[in-house]
Amino acid sequence: MNRIKKLIVGFLVSAMVLGMAITAYAAAGTITITNAIAGQTYDAYRVFDFVPADEANADAGGIYKLAAKFSGLPSYTYSDDGNSVAMSSFFEVGDNDILDTSGLASAEEAKVFGKAVLAYAKANGISNDGSTTASADGVATIPVSEYGYYVVDSSLGSAVAVDTTTPNAGIQEKNSVPEIRKHVNTATNESTVYGDKTGNDAQIGDTVEFTVEADLKIGGENYAIVDTLTPGLTLVDVQDSNVSFSDSSLGFSIDNAYVDENGNKGFKITFEGEPKSDTTATVTYQAVVNKDAVIASEENINEAFLIYGNGTETTHVTTKTMTYPLQIKKIARGDASENPKVLPGAEFKMYRESGDTQLKFTKVSDTEYKVDPDGSVDAIVTVAEAPLTILGLNAENYILEETQAPQGYNLLESTVGNHKHAQQVTVATSSNTGAVQTATVEDGTGITLPHTGGIGTTIFYIIGGILVIAGIAYFIVRRKADAE
Repeated sequence: MNRIKKLIVGFLVSAMVLGMAITAYAAAGTITITNAIAGQTYDAYRVFDFVPADEANADAGGIYKLAAKFSGLPSYTYSDDGNSVAMSSFFEVGDNDILDTSGLASAEEAKVFGKAVLAYAKANGISNDGSTTASADGVATIPVSEYGYYVVDSSLGSAVAVDTTTPNAGIQEKNSVPEIRKHVNTATNESTVYGDKTGNDAQIGDTVEFTVEADLKIGGENYAIVDTLTPGLTLVDVQDSNVSFSDSSLGFSIDNAYVDENGNKGFKITFEGEPKSDTTATVTYQAVVNKDAVIASEENINEAFLIYGNGTETTHVTTKTMTYPLQIKKIARGDASENPKVLPGAEFKMYRESGDTQLKFTKVSDTEYKVDPDGSVDAIVTVAEAPLTILGLNAENYILEETQAPQGYNLLESTVGNHKHAQQVTVATSSNTGAVQTATVEDGTGITLPHTGGIGTTIFYIIGGILVIAGIAYFIVRRKADAE
């Protein structure tokens, strides 16, 4: 017995140093877990009964016998990361059912034995011998009614350790709280994804790709990933192929119709069973920036968190997607007044410089348009009252192509790319509904002379040539007439 007690003291030292999950010897009384995670469940399973030689003095020694509900354990084979482990490598049943536990000679062996016991108990529906839920102060106390060798399980993951021969045992929780991470992978305009991947800038209609990574702990229970999006982002349904695992995989189900208490839509992935080893679940999926997107400085938020154990939630992690406003102010060239008059009647088409794609809009009012890929408006028209405001643009370059000038004014004379009568504008990230960036577009008056080498000069050359030939012909005919 003294040898066993010394061995178990050695287990305790190993557990404290290595943070391992091992089994325990405990007397009747309590097992107290410190550093426990509030709200999590801790269960104790008595694997071996301890029969003291002197019930009045348990520390004087005794023997171990197999607990009745674990009678099938000696023939059980446990798969430890693919390696088959027989229980006979840990203990053997001898004469008078007295156990030889010499196989539990190290902390690592005790750790594997503890995992095997829990796997066997859950596979065979064996109830625990004591259970408790950790309080907010990080303490969980399990009452145990008999002397024995216990394995303590946590809803956070693998077994934890207790090591004592007194009625009141104490251990420290060594399982860590699972974590979740989230970032933006890419977007329609990849250059506007932030360097730290915490968000991106986008135009309404753009597609954004996100990744969520959740660390699932061995033996952890009731895992689920929840991801919600504010109304300006439309989820593209998550498929089974969007989910992967770094190590051991789990079965799972996907709910793409999840709605949270605030009405935000998203998805919930519920994992089945418990991980057989620490693993990271990765979900890669897409969302589209829609016409309900809020405009800077407001943010379109995507939020994710992990549920584990007894419904506990990890810290919520978020990304943000920003979209911006731009004012277009049409004025007369050379108007140097403090508040230049806005010219009505100018008509523009707008193109994204990257890809040269034309924008479509929904007309909100005479002075406001919102980007809408399904919109019916493909040109914006200035009015006299105020500049035009365009909502839902990315922080990038655009091309304004003037297709109709205000009455009495000329079209823009500059060319941008393949677009004549055009001007480039760059939307800045500083533009927001409280301080909208303004792009000033100036038109001139008077006759616009043709450019050298253009069709305008060519027509003058042709007309001039015809006149010269006509003049020569007239001169020749007149000479002949005079001669006759």
